[in-house]
Amino acid sequence: MTGAAAAVAGVTVYKGIPYAASTAGENRWRAPQPPPSWSGVRAADTWGPACPQPVTGLNPDQVPPLGEDCLNLNIWTPRASSNSQGASHPVFVWIYGGRNTAMWSGQPVYDGAVLASKGTVVVTFNHRVGAFGNLAHPELSAESGHGGSGNWGVQDTVAALKWIRRNIAAFGGDPDRVTLAGWSHGSSFVNILMISKLARGLYQRALLSSGVQYTKDPALGHVAGGYDELTTAEANGTAFARYMGASGLADLRALTADEIVAKVSAPDAPAAGTDFGNVLDGYVLPMSYTAAMTSRAETDVPVLTGNSKDENGASPTLTMTVAAYEAYAQTEFGDGAAKFLSLYPATTDAEAAAQYNAYARDEERVSTFLWGTQFRNTAGNRSAIYNYWWTHAPPGSDTSNPIMPSQDAATAGAYHGSDLYYLFGGLPGTDRPWTAEDYVLADRLSSYVANFAATGNPNGSSALPSWAALRTSRPVSMELGAAFGAVPAADSEAKYAFLKGYLEGQTTEY
Repeated sequence: MTGAAAAVAGVTVYKGIPYAASTAGENRWRAPQPPPSWSGVRAADTWGPACPQPVTGLNPDQVPPLGEDCLNLNIWTPRASSNSQGASHPVFVWIYGGRNTAMWSGQPVYDGAVLASKGTVVVTFNHRVGAFGNLAHPELSAESGHGGSGNWGVQDTVAALKWIRRNIAAFGGDPDRVTLAGWSHGSSFVNILMISKLARGLYQRALLSSGVQYTKDPALGHVAGGYDELTTAEANGTAFARYMGASGLADLRALTADEIVAKVSAPDAPAAGTDFGNVLDGYVLPMSYTAAMTSRAETDVPVLTGNSKDENGASPTLTMTVAAYEAYAQTEFGDGAAKFLSLYPATTDAEAAAQYNAYARDEERVSTFLWGTQFRNTAGNRSAIYNYWWTHAPPGSDTSNPIMPSQDAATAGAYHGSDLYYLFGGLPGTDRPWTAEDYVLADRLSSYVANFAATGNPNGSSALPSWAALRTSRPVSMELGAAFGAVPAADSEAKYAFLKGYLEGQTTEY
């Protein structure tokens, strides 16, 4: 497959290290088990297998071997000679996105060499996805020992963190300076582990890219950041068993991984029983997000979080009629539709598209800011929060990136995931037509990330634009990309007040 780790002076990469046992057979839909030991020297120069998932439509050269013996990790570290001198570097642990159904850790966009060259030990790892990573079922809940099931991919994350806690010092990492980071559904994993007791003490900072929203508790189902109630998830698991022709758990475990992937991803597969997400199981996720905030159960760690300009329904090529825009306003805001249309007025189709974009981008920033204020005020946390809004569209398209290979700057703008190239700084490992500006942006953003991993504060050298921590009394975000500096959470105080009231009205306890 493509995606060889970029060679960067002073950086060593170790690939495919097992952190847990195979998940095949009786280990399918069980908590991760300890990996088998080995004697002598084990080669760590090849990406490990990715977990079973659909790969239709992807270039075969992009896809690693697939299999249930997939719980492996990769480590980028400053060269071993510095480790031998007692160097202890901060550790950055990355959870990939992919709608909780696909993807793997060895993709070029997740190359950790540049971050490692800035003094950070980077770890990426594979976790179970789709039915293998999220299935809940009454029989699984009965055998689990804690009355719930699902969230197997999150449990894999805990196992990886425990492995890191035990072993990362041998690679020059400091087990007491671990940043748990993720994008999209990986961000939802981070948020779950900020609530779960299973990860206490295993990380000291949190980075959530494109996953934080203020209105989390409504049943968002399988959207990144949401969850299903256990009873709903178990009913979905029961429907899955029927669809697979299985009479029970033993039959499900007897199926091959390929059989499961093929049926779940079939074009005519029914939604009931083939869609899987995070589960409010009472164990991995012991309580709702709102309950965690109000009971002060969220872990008090420094947080860096934000979203991209064109991922909340906004698009540089959006088309919308005035009639559709006004109908949307009525459906979404009800009695508040007239107020919304006075704040975002449109009399032509072009204005309707532009005003919808303006609203979607404002709502995104307000939502992230309100989440931060809730985290500080309701949860009673004292650690700093750094919120951002990514606004730069990467040039061209990237055929080396299986996440979104068709995304082009001209049509997608600063799309969902467009910040990842710059967050890792690994532009040379991908094939977009990068410009000198892109390399400057990648150096800046990866430096912010390396600083945050080291100290819990993204600020460092005077060459970096100053990034102020979130203040609950000042609704702003830090723009990164097209410009660098504070931007208001909404384009006017009136728009902020309207969107704040709207979002607060949407929050529901489950």
